[in-house]
Amino acid sequence: MKSRIFSFLERIPFGAAAHKALQKYGTGRYFETLDDETFSAYNYHVEQFVRRSPAGTAMEFGSGRNLLVPLLLSNAGAKAIYCYDLTRHATLDQINNMIGQLALRLGGEWPTVEDFSDLAAKYHIQYFAPGDARDTALPAGSVDMIYSTSTLEHIPESSIRQILKECLRIVKPEGFFGFIIDYHDHYATADPEIGMFNFYRFSERDWKKYNPDIHYQNRLRHSDYIRIFEECGLYPEVADAIKPEWAARDAKLVPINPAFSSYSTDDLKTANGFFILRKTGD
Repeated sequence: MKSRIFSFLERIPFGAAAHKALQKYGTGRYFETLDDETFSAYNYHVEQFVRRSPAGTAMEFGSGRNLLVPLLLSNAGAKAIYCYDLTRHATLDQINNMIGQLALRLGGEWPTVEDFSDLAAKYHIQYFAPGDARDTALPAGSVDMIYSTSTLEHIPESSIRQILKECLRIVKPEGFFGFIIDYHDHYATADPEIGMFNFYRFSERDWKKYNPDIHYQNRLRHSDYIRIFEECGLYPEVADAIKPEWAARDAKLVPINPAFSSYSTDDLKTANGFFILRKTGD
């Protein structure tokens, strides 16, 4: 049903606006709650930034609805954070809601924003949406850290390669990449009965029926990303494959389509990937 709703929204005028209205008034997912688990996961990028390039610059693609990581990086001392999204997902009320939660959690000064220009003035954040990470217009060798969170799994492999090509152009020679990738079937968040790896049951042809662009999932596995990164000129300094207990259980519950027969058992039960990468040879 969720797949059909996304397919319908994709075909109608103002489908993106209708999707946001559904989140706000129907699903209850408009405002994200900053619980300990969410904070810890997203703060991973901040910890890497402070450790490797304090007071540097950062670029994020797939910035999402509330600009959580850019706000955290600003608080950690980043002098500029460039944020790119093909579609403008963030709204001022979602950003301000997150600012309020960060103020309660971390203390200190967290001024609200009245318009998007305030992001640059108050938080050193430049928000480009619509903005294309395949063509950022940023100067070559100008960014210390490039990162994304739960974004790469929503991008076709060909576009991932184009993004990485542009990112390799704009990153400093000593710069680095930080990626968190979510490998589970995202429809399971709406229907826990199907299991977190339900999409293993489908062939590529069948999966296309349930995979509209507005909610695209590429189904690439941890080993695929390592291959893509290395082929694009990046070497993994960190390539942690997260395999919680539930992942092994859920992977066993699903009949594995031949499209996934070449993957190892460990690969199929990997739920998340945490990567730190640098240019090959740096």
